[in-house]
Amino acid sequence: MGNGIAQACAVVGLPVVMIDIDDAALSRGRSALSASLDRLVKKEKMTVADKDATLARIKGTTDYGALAACDLIIEAATENEPLKLRILKQIDDVARADAIVGTNTSSISITTLAAATKRAHASSACISSTPCR
Repeated sequence: MGNGIAQACAVVGLPVVMIDIDDAALSRGRSALSASLDRLVKKEKMTVADKDATLARIKGTTDYGALAACDLIIEAATENEPLKLRILKQIDDVARADAIVGTNTSSISITTLAAATKRAHASSACISSTPCR
């Protein structure tokens, strides 16, 4: 899911910082992104130059400090509550106070996840194709 979010942002011209646990995971993520963009090139939905420009906008790192300059941060780890809580705490420690921090979850309480941050007051907001509850 995280690769798709990174791709969607980079395709429209946004700089992206993609964080993963180690260089091997980052390499796998970059390969998946490249393969996804190759499919768009093959379908003539994107040029090779656009693919290269999209990939150039995506910086991969294991350093959460790279998020300090980001306006929008979207956590998209696997559906593992302790893992997501740990990641959100790490994000909260480095993110600017005015940065928007979102999460991609289908089964974990957004209130529980927000409580791991100093941004819990914003936990009722959602962006969804279905109504927020």
